[in-house]
Amino acid sequence: MIKRVYTFLHFTTLLALLGAAIILIALFQKDVVPYLAQNYLKEYDVEYKGIEGTLFSGVIVSGVKYKDSIEVDELRVNYNLLMLMSPTPRVSSISANGVFVDAKKLLETKSAETSSIFALNISKVDIQNVKAAYKGEIYSLNLTAIDIRLGETIDIRKILLEAETPYAALSLEGSVKENNLKGRSTLLPSEKFHNEYLGFLRYTPSKIELFFDISSKEADLKTSLKSVVFKDVEDLVLENIELHATYSFSDDFFTLYSDYTALYANNNIAIEQKSRVGLDGKATSNLEAKIVQDEFNLPFESFSVAIKRDENLTQFDLGAKDIVVNAQTKDFKEFLLKAKSIYADLDAKVELKNESIALTGELYPKSDAPHLREYNIDRFSKLNVFVLKNKESLRANIGTGKLSLTLFEDENGLVGVLKAGESKFDIKGSIQNREFMVEANIDSIRTLLIELELIDESLLFDASVILKAKVALKDGVEVDTRVDIPWYRLELDSQNIYTDRDSYVEFFYADREVIVKSYNIGVMQKRVYSKRASKISLSQNDIIELKEFWVYDNLLIGGELNYSEMSADVTIKSDKFRYESEDANVSVRVDIEASVNSNGSQSISGDIEILSGVITYVPKKEYAIKDEDIIIIQDIKPPKKEHEKRELNIRVYSSKPIEYKIKDVELLVTPNLVIYQEFGGLLQILGALQIHSGVATISDREFEFDESEIYFYDKHYANPYLNLNLHHYTLDNVDIEIYITNRVESPVFILSSNPQMSQDDIISYILFGEATSSIFDTTGKESRSSLGTLALGAGLKGFLSKSANLKIDTLNILTNEDGTLGYEIGKRFGKRVRMVYKNDDISSLTLQYSLSRSVRIDVDVKETGQGVGIFYIKDFKLEDTILK
Repeated sequence: MIKRVYTFLHFTTLLALLGAAIILIALFQKDVVPYLAQNYLKEYDVEYKGIEGTLFSGVIVSGVKYKDSIEVDELRVNYNLLMLMSPTPRVSSISANGVFVDAKKLLETKSAETSSIFALNISKVDIQNVKAAYKGEIYSLNLTAIDIRLGETIDIRKILLEAETPYAALSLEGSVKENNLKGRSTLLPSEKFHNEYLGFLRYTPSKIELFFDISSKEADLKTSLKSVVFKDVEDLVLENIELHATYSFSDDFFTLYSDYTALYANNNIAIEQKSRVGLDGKATSNLEAKIVQDEFNLPFESFSVAIKRDENLTQFDLGAKDIVVNAQTKDFKEFLLKAKSIYADLDAKVELKNESIALTGELYPKSDAPHLREYNIDRFSKLNVFVLKNKESLRANIGTGKLSLTLFEDENGLVGVLKAGESKFDIKGSIQNREFMVEANIDSIRTLLIELELIDESLLFDASVILKAKVALKDGVEVDTRVDIPWYRLELDSQNIYTDRDSYVEFFYADREVIVKSYNIGVMQKRVYSKRASKISLSQNDIIELKEFWVYDNLLIGGELNYSEMSADVTIKSDKFRYESEDANVSVRVDIEASVNSNGSQSISGDIEILSGVITYVPKKEYAIKDEDIIIIQDIKPPKKEHEKRELNIRVYSSKPIEYKIKDVELLVTPNLVIYQEFGGLLQILGALQIHSGVATISDREFEFDESEIYFYDKHYANPYLNLNLHHYTLDNVDIEIYITNRVESPVFILSSNPQMSQDDIISYILFGEATSSIFDTTGKESRSSLGTLALGAGLKGFLSKSANLKIDTLNILTNEDGTLGYEIGKRFGKRVRMVYKNDDISSLTLQYSLSRSVRIDVDVKETGQGVGIFYIKDFKLEDTILK
């Protein structure tokens, strides 16, 4: 039994030793590896020139070739057999040198074989001097990978790649985790890449940092650029560019997300763009832009652009507030352009040829466009447009009929002319410096507007204008202008005609603000001027803000005007405003608030304090043209019912007496009045005019005023109440006191004297400076009365005729039955009409109209009634004897 066991163990041991020896010989014998390679590698179409090594530590293969697509000068595989026999086999390193890959043949290689995935770790892979050929181009690279784990997924702790391509030099560093490759790379674009793909740029980035995330399903790439400058549009610069590209291997397109800022001529636009680019060349792109800084005052704050490109056509659709632009091209050399807006439509053709751009088309202004609907622009319904730009010059022309703009620009600058009817505007400047001078000498504004059919001939306004303006387009639009008006004429109707000469306005415009530097304008034979800068702001919602508008350098107007709604809210203030005219020369303090609503209603309130000065106002007579007995009313417009939409509450006062001077009258007065009116009501003047002292001179006789008042109570402000106290002192020290009361149109005179005298003597003293008895010494009572009456009548008529404000034709002094005096005053209006006012026992007013020399009609209005009389008048010639 023991012998049998011993024999089994002996043979088993010998067999194990023999097997181990065979295995050791196979692992360490150098001839084993070539034998195995000769029998198995050729089955996979792998050819080689030489192989050496052992199965225990690794092999070296030289001259490797796979299906004419891959060639390797030397391939090294180093491993430890014991590590390969572990549950997770590990290879120490794999290196290759002198590798050539024909990418086209490799991609064409098809294999139906499937290989099972087994776990394998590789400490390091190092592939150097790789040359890859693809479509006639050679790509060089060196690859190093550390700590590779192959299983159901692939993990690589670190990958280093250096590549040289015809388009860029690439340096990559990354890692792979669960089949996802992440990392960053640096691209150095080549001159060829710049010429073929970036030739439209003036500046090419020397280095591009790229971040990537690539899985078995998709690739995600991100990069950023500091700035991009275009060759053909040097003023266009893209800054702070962020690019994000994604590609799904199952799709035939990739998506590009862009975020950047576009700068053009001091305009700043923030843009977000999404593009979809197909591998077949088709592409779509959507762009959303927000205007951050706008130099051109565009009528919108944002816009969008949609781009669609297929094999034969590329289309562009731009949309913004009130504007739509469509463009299409087949070869990017010729574009068809259509634009629509609320202002105009454009049909144009754009050609890019021989480094030049040419635009030819038609512009169609819309008659119902904002700011244009008030004008007749039918004759400008189509404007021809032509623009040609090349490296040396720019030519442009737009216009039709009597309106055209022509521009030419070269290295010497820009010149042009705007022709409007018979007038022209000369333009000079520089597009590079963005400064232009515009000059014009317009003989007749009215003729110009009629030629352009912007107004009809019913507008009776005309003026001559000399314009000089400097326009700068830098940080914004700036206009520095002087407008001289040698003459103007405004005719509201035949009786309201305003003309003046030598007016001017100087102003500066920038950033929606107008600064009126100075102006001097003639208005109703007066000069309205200021050399103090006024500031006016123009907002986008049709509001004009008067930040400060000065009149005469000391009257400040502020507030807002809404010209689209035709409304206004303004204040008028001045601590000391000097007003000079034929009616007054005074200094006033003004604090007025005024508003006008869109429905035309007006509201004015505030205070006007007269500080000092002299008032010389004399009420004017109403204008009428008389042709004998006919009053001719020409084209005077009927009065408007302005009181229905007007509200007034203006206080006019003074803190100290003011001088009032007219011919024959000098007074010291203190006004305390309120000009008042309610909506729908009539104008009223309320308050009092206090007379402190003064002198009135009539026919070399002086009448001195004591404290007196004129009261205003109601709408009859032209017929106020009187409370006048006057004194007339004679040479013999007689004091005649005249008290006038009641209203102006029906005054009541009360005469008294010191010493006391009769009414006849008082009137005689006023007329002749003496009592009646001293002038007429008659014995008969009746004759004395007749002579006194005659003298008083003659004197009173002469006295009144010399008055500056009382003009009469006839004056009769009447003696009533009770011995009192009456009077009859007549005034002729033309040859046929005469008015007679009679005051004896009762008051009466008679209108006399002569139909002929023999027939006259009298219309009487008395306190007791009215009547009409027809009189036949016959002249008789009496014989001398009868007279005797």
